[in-house]
Amino acid sequence: MAEYLDTKEGLSFLDGDKELYKMLLDAYANESKFDPNALKDFIKKKEFEAAAKIVHKTKGASYQIGAAKLGCKAQALEDILRSKVQPDASQRSPQEMAALVQDFCDAYQKCLEEAEAAASEL
Repeated sequence: MAEYLDTKEGLSFLDGDKELYKMLLDAYANESKFDPNALKDFIKKKEFEAAAKIVHKTKGASYQIGAAKLGCKAQALEDILRSKVQPDASQRSPQEMAALVQDFCDAYQKCLEEAEAAASEL
């Protein structure tokens, strides 16, 4: 069983349309990728709104394919970046922010691998 991608959930959003789901997975893997280095650079520069936009886009795409666990991680990071929770990004140490971002990037990479594998199996 995949850690991040729930293909049954993803297919349920599409009434079981495997062809459409495969298209979404392919788009997620090839078109919706975010650049982890860009995210890390925005964090280093304390450009938290720009970083939040990257995370937000990934969150939406992840939920669409049935990757709710990654979507939840994205929401938590986005909330920190957009000061919806305290301490927010400006109040956390650079090391703590780097660790949060790295955790998100690692989770995204695993989800991406799962999406690619699922697409090849459809």
